[in-house]
Amino acid sequence: MMAGVDLKGLKGLSWVRLSFVDVFGAAHSVQLPASRFERAVAEGEPFDGSALEGRARHLEADMLLRPDPDTLVRMRDGLARAVCTVWSPDGTRWPGDSRTALELVCEQLAELASGYRAAAELEFYLLDSAGAPVDRGGYFDEAESPGVVAARAAAERLAGYGVGVDACHHEAGPGQYELDLAAAGPMDLADALVLARQVIREQAAVLGLRATFMPRPLDGEPGSGLHLHQRIDGQLLDASGKLDDDGRAFLAGQLAHARGLSALAAPTVNSYKRLHSGPEAPSAAVWAHVNRAALLRVTSSWGGAPSIEFRGADPLANPYLLIAGLLVAGGDGLETGLEPGPAVEEDFQGFDPASMDSSRLVPLPRDLDMALDALLADDVLVDAFDQALLSRLVDGRRAEIEQYWSRVTPWELERYLDEA
Repeated sequence: MMAGVDLKGLKGLSWVRLSFVDVFGAAHSVQLPASRFERAVAEGEPFDGSALEGRARHLEADMLLRPDPDTLVRMRDGLARAVCTVWSPDGTRWPGDSRTALELVCEQLAELASGYRAAAELEFYLLDSAGAPVDRGGYFDEAESPGVVAARAAAERLAGYGVGVDACHHEAGPGQYELDLAAAGPMDLADALVLARQVIREQAAVLGLRATFMPRPLDGEPGSGLHLHQRIDGQLLDASGKLDDDGRAFLAGQLAHARGLSALAAPTVNSYKRLHSGPEAPSAAVWAHVNRAALLRVTSSWGGAPSIEFRGADPLANPYLLIAGLLVAGGDGLETGLEPGPAVEEDFQGFDPASMDSSRLVPLPRDLDMALDALLADDVLVDAFDQALLSRLVDGRRAEIEQYWSRVTPWELERYLDEA
């Protein structure tokens, strides 16, 4: 749990920010006088639930925000923040809320979810006022720069809010950084990721910078990922890092549902300019130990302890839906006893796919449309989520795709304007 204060610890607070996310994972809030917080915990705070549809919102819907008092943290003088789930006016949980969706999956897969822990590598770019990278550094660059100052400040704030940060460092791209969030359970990690994105943006702004979690914001530069290092207490891997039978089945489940999971892990048009784009960007549903182009890696980089690293997500993923999907996919593998097949250690830039057994090389979707189709075709994933939630998610993303395809890009103008 994030470090917080109990309801008797509201002394000195004037306002509480009731935080929630829409179906796309974007953060929203209602500012509530602290004197009304206890009642909101007990009864809920009314709000317009159409905000959960994000930019696709149209009709108002009366709903209730129910703050989780265990997530209450003091942000600054007089202001605290609490994470909320969404309830219907009749006092029941609303399954169309993505945080509630994760809560329900954790209840349905109680044994699996109770032992599941994951650490997160959250990558992002820092840009100056002109939109250029804040520095020209590279992987683990040691130079002191405004970027590393912003990253450290964000890490320190998160630690003050009870979110464990294992490290921060410069990533491979110019102005690209990474914060490594400590291992946590499903709900705590999802809550922490939402807060981390908010804090990173705020700290960047303090220094006159702009933080972006866009999967691939710069032509010719590496994309930003959200890598999750997964473990289940006492299961999946032995001390040497070798998969046991359950570990193979769990990993195989995530491979089997990888195409549908892509809609949750890589949820934007821009996401597919990161995937398939380089030697460290996944392009196929394969696993490995050392191959960084694999979707899943069995690795010991989580504090020296073995884990199953999922590399297909990016920072714009809704963390509640992403983690719920990973649990459901892994759980299906365990239930049905799936086998993942042999590891694919080759670098995809240096081997001939035609020489391999095609059954080992299931490509990930090439674009968001394909990913959404794959999600809707995956009965296991579809059955795990409320149908209204899926409809809002899919319809909203399809609308974005239509807007994208209707735009004339600079590349098209450069390529075709004078062609005859």
